[in-house]
Amino acid sequence: MEHSVQEWARASEEELYARRSRLSGRRPSLKRRRGRIAVVTDSSCSLPTDAEGQIRMGQLGANITSVPIPVMIETAQHDAQIYAGASSELDRDLALAVAQGTPVRTSRPSPGRLSEVYHRLAGQGYAGIVSVHLSGKLSGTVEAARLAGEDSRIPVSVVDSAQTGLSLGHAVLDAAMTAQLGGSQPEVVRAAEETAAASQSLFVVPNLEQLRRGGRINALAGILGNLLWVKPLLHIRDGEVQPLERPRTLPRAISRLTARVEDMAAEMDRPRIVVHGFGNPAQARELAEAFQEHSALPVPVVPLPPALAAHLGLGALAVCVSPAHTATPQR
Repeated sequence: MEHSVQEWARASEEELYARRSRLSGRRPSLKRRRGRIAVVTDSSCSLPTDAEGQIRMGQLGANITSVPIPVMIETAQHDAQIYAGASSELDRDLALAVAQGTPVRTSRPSPGRLSEVYHRLAGQGYAGIVSVHLSGKLSGTVEAARLAGEDSRIPVSVVDSAQTGLSLGHAVLDAAMTAQLGGSQPEVVRAAEETAAASQSLFVVPNLEQLRRGGRINALAGILGNLLWVKPLLHIRDGEVQPLERPRTLPRAISRLTARVEDMAAEMDRPRIVVHGFGNPAQARELAEAFQEHSALPVPVVPLPPALAAHLGLGALAVCVSPAHTATPQR
């Protein structure tokens, strides 16, 4: 049975309360800000947000802020319509642009935008910030965060997750959970790094044209011609998009994706699985239902965020797999 994003978010939040209940001694207040560590990320993490960038996952999302990655769609006048954040208008226009072959680009958030967020969090009483972002080989967001951190009133640790999608999102959630349980800044950094390093991101696309246009297939450039007549199974490795297998048909690619994910989940302690799609909800739901027996949490279908959909194209399917993070902060 397909699970909603709300069910997945609620189950993820319950993990926070379960871990708190297992702590010995006086248990930390989950609503405390002063003296705690805040977590910042970007919209490629795929976590549900409100208009202010606050993560909508109950108490678990209370100390996470997501900064949008701008999307630019070329107009008939050959200039660009810039969408600064997620919206129903962007969802509509992006799908139409990709279907019509209209050029679409993404840009990093500006250092100034990130600096505003860091300044606001410092004013709320946080003692430090851990800023966790998508792979530096796919975007300049990590560098923008480092530049912004130089002017922050409180310490900022920037983590290059070498991931994206919910593999990044899981790293962000584990960092936030560690922070709310009273973890120090190094412990929050370590939680993000460990989850990101243990996560896997696999995906298939009907064609490589969007990735080629967006310049996100540098690692494939030398063999691109050999991939044009297959439906490659791709993954993120060392922060880059790289081929994993080369099936000749899309059904075969999805079959191999399914087998790979099941094998990965079998090797993880309490795996968490999330399915992404763009314009193909039925296919995504079918995958999510197949993976449920292999996941410790509900398996939701989460639409690809615009920053990723712009490069993967219509019909893309992605699966993110992460082990549960169980380390307890030293208090």
